[in-house]
Order: sequence, then C-alpha cells, then structure tokens
Amino acid sequence: MLLSPFGSPRRLALLTVLVFLALVVIVRNSTYSEYLPKYDLPSFGQPQQDTSTGSNSFKEDSSQSELWQEYKPDQDKVHPAPPPPPKEEEYEEKIEVTSIPTSVSHSTSTSSSTSASTSGSKTVSSAIITPFVHASYKELQAKIQEFIQWDRPNKGDHWPGYGDYVDKDYDPNRWEGLPMNVDYYRSNGIKQLQNMGVNATVYNPYPDYNSSAYKKRWAGEYASCKGPRGQTLDKSPEDLVKAWTQLPQNFPNISVGSDLGIDLHSCFDRDSRYAPYDSTSNNAPNWETVKWGQLQDECLSQNKERYGEHQRKSMQLRPSRTMPKEDTSEEKAESTAGPKPHHRTAILIRTWEGYTYTENDLQAIRSLVTETSLLSGGEYQVYLFVNVKQRDADIYDNEETYNSILHQVVPAELRDISVLWTEKVCEEWYPKVGDWQVYWMQFMPLQWFSKTHPEFDYIWNWETDARYTGNPYHFLEQVSYFASKMPRKHLWERNARFYLPESHGDYQSYLADTDGAIVNATKRGIMTPVWGAQPYAATQIPLGPTPPHKQEDDDFAWGVDEQADLITLQPIWDPNDTQWSYRHKIWNFVPGVRPIFTAENGAAEGFYHEDFEKISRRVFINTLARFSKRMLHAMHSENLEGRSMQAEMWPATVALHHGLKAVYAPHPIWSSHHWPGWYADAVFNADGGIPARWSQQFDSAYAHDREVNFKTWSWYYSTDFPRTLFWRWLGWEAEDAGLGSWGGKQDEEEGREIRGIGMVGGDGKMCLPGMLLHPVKKVSKPQGQN
Repeated sequence: MLLSPFGSPRRLALLTVLVFLALVVIVRNSTYSEYLPKYDLPSFGQPQQDTSTGSNSFKEDSSQSELWQEYKPDQDKVHPAPPPPPKEEEYEEKIEVTSIPTSVSHSTSTSSSTSASTSGSKTVSSAIITPFVHASYKELQAKIQEFIQWDRPNKGDHWPGYGDYVDKDYDPNRWEGLPMNVDYYRSNGIKQLQNMGVNATVYNPYPDYNSSAYKKRWAGEYASCKGPRGQTLDKSPEDLVKAWTQLPQNFPNISVGSDLGIDLHSCFDRDSRYAPYDSTSNNAPNWETVKWGQLQDECLSQNKERYGEHQRKSMQLRPSRTMPKEDTSEEKAESTAGPKPHHRTAILIRTWEGYTYTENDLQAIRSLVTETSLLSGGEYQVYLFVNVKQRDADIYDNEETYNSILHQVVPAELRDISVLWTEKVCEEWYPKVGDWQVYWMQFMPLQWFSKTHPEFDYIWNWETDARYTGNPYHFLEQVSYFASKMPRKHLWERNARFYLPESHGDYQSYLADTDGAIVNATKRGIMTPVWGAQPYAATQIPLGPTPPHKQEDDDFAWGVDEQADLITLQPIWDPNDTQWSYRHKIWNFVPGVRPIFTAENGAAEGFYHEDFEKISRRVFINTLARFSKRMLHAMHSENLEGRSMQAEMWPATVALHHGLKAVYAPHPIWSSHHWPGWYADAVFNADGGIPARWSQQFDSAYAHDREVNFKTWSWYYSTDFPRTLFWRWLGWEAEDAGLGSWGGKQDEEEGREIRGIGMVGGDGKMCLPGMLLHPVKKVSKPQGQN
C-alpha cells in the first residue's frame, strides 16, 4: 500500500526516473565519487570520443532515444589524432625516432581508443561521471528473447546445434548473425598513410634512462647492449623496428577493455614490424649462429649496477632438481634506501618436445628477446621453457642426455636460452598432490623455475601461439603499471567484470557503476566484498599482508602503488555457481579426495564432493599471466601440502586464500563482428539477476556452450579471428564468412570488389596497432602464396 499513490505504470516510471536522478546526485556528491581521481592510470578517467562508446546501452526515456540502441556503422570508426611529438634523436645516424609514453613517465590520453598519451603529466582528468540506467533483469531477458529470434542457418553438422536453442531463453550461436566488421581490411593500408604524409620511424617506447628523474628512482647507469648483428643497438638501425605514426582512417574501436596507456596511435605493417628479424632480407645475420643467451648475459653484465647482487646471474639453463632453501633477497631489495635496484622479470615461452618452429615463431622469439631484454638493458630475460615428454629422461644429472635431447628438440638458434624440464621433477617436489600432468598442473614447473632462479622478481608465462603486433616491452610495462595502481578495495569484485566501452561509456563511468553496484549489493546483504586473506580453513596460514584497517575506513588507498602478485589478461571470477566444466577439479582440499583420470574417463567427469561448495575459488581463462615470486611461493607452499586445482583455477584461488594482490588488466580486445553494446554486456557480464555477480551465475559466458560467444574476439583460447587477421596482415590469403577467401599481395595492391560490401583493399600492406592476438597457431606461409 505504500506505493498506492503511484499505482499506474506511468507514475511508477516517473518515480523510477526521479529516484535514479536523486541517486546520481548522491553518488556524485558522495565520498565514493571522490576516490575516482585516485586511479592514477594512463588514459583512464578521460572522456571517450564522441562515438557510441560514450553512449548508454539502456535508455528509459523513449523521447531521448530508442530503448535499445542498435548498431550504427559509423560507431566503430576511429579518427586518428595528430602524432605525438618526437623526442631528441638518440642514434648517431640520422634515424627518425617515434617517442611514445613510457612506464616511467605515465600519462593520460584524450581517448582510450584512438591515440597514445602525449603528455608526461600524471594528472587525471576530473571527467564527468555519466552513470547509465540499467534495464531490469526481466526487461533484459525480454529483449534477449526478441533478439535471438533470427534466421538460423540450416546446417546439421554444427556445435552447438542451431535447432537446439529455438525454444530456449538464450542462443550461443546468435553472434553468427551479427554483421562482420570488415574495416580491419577495407581501407587499411600504408598507401593511405603515405598519401597523408605519414612516415614510418624507429619506434622507441623505452624510458629516458639518462634522465635525472629516472636516475633518482633507479640505481646504476644504463648501457646500450649488443644486438644480433654484432653492433650496440643504439648504433644499429637495422636491428630496430619501425612504426607508422598514425592509424589508418576508420580502424575499428576497441570492443572490450581499454588501452591501459598502451600506444594505439601508431601502427605496424609486417615489414616494419618483422624486418629486423627476417631470415630473407639482405642484411639478415646468420641466425643459426646468433647466441641469444650470450647476448642477454653480456647485456646484463654491462648493466649490472642497475640490479641487486642476487639479480646478476647469467642464464641458468640446467637448474637443479634439488629444492633450494628459502630466498630472502626480495625483502632485502625492498629495504634498500635511495635509488633502488630495478626488478627483473623472466619471460618463459612455453613449448614442448615435438613442437615445430615456423619462421614466424622464430621472428616472434627474436622480437621478444631484442625488445624486452636487450633494448631494456636486462630488465627482462627470455627463456624457451621446453617440456620433455620423455618423463623419466635423465636431464637433471646427466649432461650428455640433456644436450642430446636439447639438440633433438630445439633449433640451434634457441638452444642457449632453453630450459628443459619433465613432469618427473614436479612429482619429486610435490608428491602429496598425486597428479603431475602438465595439462592440469601447468604452473608446477613455473614454481620449480622460480625457486631455482631466485634472481627474478616476476615471471611471465608466455604461450607460443600468442602474437603481439606492437612492442612487447611497452605492452608489459603498461600492464604492470596499471596493475600497480589498482586499489585493493573491491578489487576481487571488479576483476570479474568486462569493461565494454560501447555499453559502459568512459572508464570512470564504468568504475562508478561497477563500484556502485558492489556497494549496493553489499548493503542489501547479497555479497561481502573480499578484504584481506580468505583462507579456506583455519589451518591455512596466509602469506599476504594484513589489511591496515577496516574496509569501510579505506578510501580506495590500500594497494595503490603495490605491484600485483598476479596479473591476468582475462577476468578473474568465482566458478562455484556457474556451469564451467572444470570447477570441481580440486585436489586434496578435502583430505584424500582428488580426481582420478582413467582411459575410460580421461577428464574425470562427474567428480564431486559436497564440501567443494565451501571452498572459495577464482578462475581466469588462458594461462598467459604474470606471477610475482611471492605468488609462486604461495602456490609452491600449497602444493607441498598436497593441495591443488585445475591450472586456470589454481593461481587466482591461491591469491584469494593468501591475501595476495591479483589484478585483471583489461587490455584492448577487438571483435570480428559488430555486437550491439547492450547484447555484449548481457552475454559477457550476465549475472543471473543477482547484482554484481558478473559471469558468475548459471548464465555465465564460461559455460561450455555459451563460451562460443568468444569466437569473435581477438584474445581468447578458442577463436578464429586472431589467426585470420594475423595471416592477412602477413600478406597471406585467409578465409572468413565476411570476405570469403581474401588477402595476399594482389588484394592489398589492387583491392577486390566484394558483393554487398564494395571495394576491399587496394591501399597496400595492412597496418595494425599493438594488438595481443591469441590463438595464432602454425603460422606458416600457405603453399603457393608469396
């Protein structure tokens, strides 16, 4: 009876609008809104371009716009901004240098989807928060029902089956009916840039190592290192990648995530990107004689004063199977006063016995070594981390056996950066777990590597089928910086949600809406945000820090400027109430209870224990991630006790239990199709009608059939788009539903008329911004193509 004066639908709608406006005023004038500028992050907090990404997906007032905004072609256009100003030339020869923001001088850009920032300022804009109105769960489901009534193909051999969803309230195949985005190819070419007066220049995303600001923060003097052509890299333009200082017109906007301060203004064609690493160019070195390990060792030696004494170790390729004593070097380094030794990071490229290395694999590895290790003066060190399938091979104690297998399974060029390992060492170190298959226990060998290589503060687990079209040092540094700036308050809850610019608007609006939803759900008793360690049992002793005060007393300050223990490139979410297939793959958290794999039941389907419901867990999909030494030590400690979980569920769960800082870095992801913003949000952030439970209920996008929605993404484990895009960028023909079989030199130079689309190509070699693509498998030139 309380609402009886508002009994009519019209009056109720008016009341809803008035309440919402009041809430907006309260939020904008509350202490909650005041925390937002403290996200001192590159590019974040700035207004987006005047495109669809700044508009609301849901509108309640039909007089303002349609309730459900549909896709309009111009929404995905990027209008390139002027190039950033170059800094002083750094090479003896007259080499043009493109300067972009670095991890030392972080800055804020004018757009998260068009350009890199050009200012050295750390000022964060006081951008206007534009909270957006959410449709009710009932309204959203009704709209989904309307939207999934589409002209389904009539194909028998298809999974998920088209006909299986005719009468259901969702359809994971609906994305196939969305229009494809052909603007990756339509007018994308360097001829367009040349006609605009744009040039390709040497790409330099590195800090100014000789600046007073850098020297005040970091110890030692930077020395330029020798490259594969035998000259120091500051005097060898042939060793340096070039980039075009502007994107082609109409290049598509980011679909998921934001730039994280990453340079999305420059672009790379295949020659400017891979010319220094090509085997066929006139000035190519004899790659088989290049000693990448020796080059990295020499580089570290020249820059040794920049690092602590414990960090100055040469490449350790045959680490011991003996478990070493605990290392305390990290604590000693943290206590150093004045300019600090720079941290060091290992990149472990995961490969295995029997892997076939293509020319592009070698180019990508050469790029990683040169651009992360040699050009940074040893901040990174790159290893090939090779799983030897001969489980009992005596590679730890028998040098002859080790070298014999090394020569059998690794190309000559990569042998002095290769570390061989077997599952046997995992069994010897962690006998109580009872299972050591790399498929389930992917990070056991990473823990072994960390313990036997204590000189590294962080380790990136890198996959051979990942490709970054830009500079990997720049990408990794920006991701690291972003993660360090994330406060711990609401971190676990925010980690679960995708940022979708077309639906959520600018990043500050996304943060306001996300944290507002968490606050409201907490007040309603729906959830209790994570604050500090969450041990699964009283016997588990957390290794992370104790919160400095109560959560309600924290102004989003705890955790800011704290390096993350775990950085992931996909959301971190709770699988307990989802239909994710591996949520019950848990070893010995219930003593003696673990999955048993047999020839008849290779995935231990049906394995379950009722006590699993009491164990807090977190998952991230895809294992390309960064781990701190502390993170790997916590995982190691748990494995020593016999506890473990499926690989993608293990690191984040340990971080949760031990109170370590885990951050999902929402890096830029593009889509091959035009998704309406509201529908993308409804699918990928589905919450089952429970606020702030994004992708963590029965309708989670990670369920086996619903997961096919990710097939349009440039970054996931099961999508064709990255391979198609990468092959066409390399100048090879590839096939998709939009253009059919398209690509190659003729299509690039002459273009081709595509029915219903028009002319595609004709502007020369494609030019892509820095894009992290996965999976890109078996990158080998198709037979008969140039």
